[in-house]
Amino acid sequence: MKNSSRRQLVLKGTLLLTVASFVAKLLSAVYRIPFQNMVGNIGFYVYQQIYPIYGIGMTFALTGLPVFISKLVVDTLDPRDQVGLAIRIQNILVVICLLTFCILQFASGFIAGKMDDQRLTPVVQSVSWMFLFVPFLSTWRGYFQGKMEMRPTAYSQVIEQVVRVSSILIVGYWAFKSAANPYRMGQLAMLSAPIAGLIALLFILVWMRTTSLPTKWQKRRPTIGMRQLIKRIVLEGGTLCLVSAVMLLLQLADSFSVVSGLRSFGYSLIAAQNIKGIYDRSQTLVQLGQVLSIASATAILPGLVLANKHRQDVTFQHVAATNLRTNLAVALAMSTGLTALMPQINRLLFASSELNLTISLYCVSIVLTTVLMTYNVILQSKDHYLRTMIAILSGFLIKILVNQLFVENLGIIGASLATLLSLTVMVVLMNLLSRKELAKLISFKQLGKLAVVLMAMLVAVKATVVGISWIEPAVNSRILALMVVGVAIPVGVFVFFFGCSVLRVFTVREWLAIPFVSKFLKIKGVTTHENR
Repeated sequence: MKNSSRRQLVLKGTLLLTVASFVAKLLSAVYRIPFQNMVGNIGFYVYQQIYPIYGIGMTFALTGLPVFISKLVVDTLDPRDQVGLAIRIQNILVVICLLTFCILQFASGFIAGKMDDQRLTPVVQSVSWMFLFVPFLSTWRGYFQGKMEMRPTAYSQVIEQVVRVSSILIVGYWAFKSAANPYRMGQLAMLSAPIAGLIALLFILVWMRTTSLPTKWQKRRPTIGMRQLIKRIVLEGGTLCLVSAVMLLLQLADSFSVVSGLRSFGYSLIAAQNIKGIYDRSQTLVQLGQVLSIASATAILPGLVLANKHRQDVTFQHVAATNLRTNLAVALAMSTGLTALMPQINRLLFASSELNLTISLYCVSIVLTTVLMTYNVILQSKDHYLRTMIAILSGFLIKILVNQLFVENLGIIGASLATLLSLTVMVVLMNLLSRKELAKLISFKQLGKLAVVLMAMLVAVKATVVGISWIEPAVNSRILALMVVGVAIPVGVFVFFFGCSVLRVFTVREWLAIPFVSKFLKIKGVTTHENR
């Protein structure tokens, strides 16, 4: 295959995978809004207590492990060795996932007890079944990605999310209509994970039947020793999985400590569960806010790898700095907008405006995770994994150590503060451990201009809220919230981008890097000021 044809194939495949990932992540975030409205705070609490276990497993099967496996396949030249390598990785993952399945099945009562709610036992058991499909899904998604065939991964993950989301919403509607026990609802909702995994695996198996895989791979000598392979799975594959699952790890820490912390703070069990259910709304908003930044950060990886491979240091620096600066600016705008409109967004999406400050603080995670994801992509392109793993595990350890203490002394807002502290530790450690690679990526002069723009945006949005509330005070609160959000968001977006244009916050390159914006702005009116 000619280089130009191969390049085109890679670009088309990367675009397809990026779009599919975007759709899957969007579905995974959006469905929780109608689901919460149907099952209420307690039902949402039950679901969200166990969701991190599902989320971590699916992150391994959808992103972390397939990316790692595809890299190994690309580095292996002989097609028969590629199949043999995939089979060996699959066998290792089967052992790991079987062990995980057994722990979740037979220690479910212990896990539920540690979550301070024994009635969660069958919900934990329900989600465990999905781990039986993870080895096969992750291995063959990674294999096909390594062969530059992105369609099996792209189609299977969209199919998986559609099946899972549809099943959950059907269960939610049934629970709403029949006033079902929330724990029974949670058990059935979590069964959607193995069902969706099975459908996705059947799709990949059908695809494999139509693809002629190389034979006689058993007679080939392994290109990588078993010890070396396990080491790379743990270090490289583990780091990729950890980065993709950062917020899920922090949510898992919340599952084990928030309810017990709230009870120590003085709440009854039912009140603590209700508050945890309201607090869990913040995770939906953060996930929605992350969709764009994660897609943007992931999209530059091939370009960074290529620049690093050809030692094009200037190009590498430009691509890395441009992506980080634009992602950070958009994340700051999202976080500021959510803070300004939190009472209205909370009421519009979830029917009540409780814990606005707690949820607003939690939404600052969008900014920190955006920086973290972009840092990881930059380091990953240079094959630096250990530093990222150290930073993430250290931040996770901080969350485990301080979470219950913060909640016991500060109430539910302590959980948000513990999350922000742990993410800050991760970002700071990544900076300290990778000073050379991450130096000069952030412009403080640009951040100063952004602060002025964000302040103007905040004032404009708040003025819009006050103005509409004053004009239509008698309107139903949820309808009023819809009116406010519907008008204030376009106002905020306009003020943000207009302010960035007037103050010359972005260079032409940075304007072009912001998703969707280049189509709507007159780039010729923006100078090439470099934000030094």
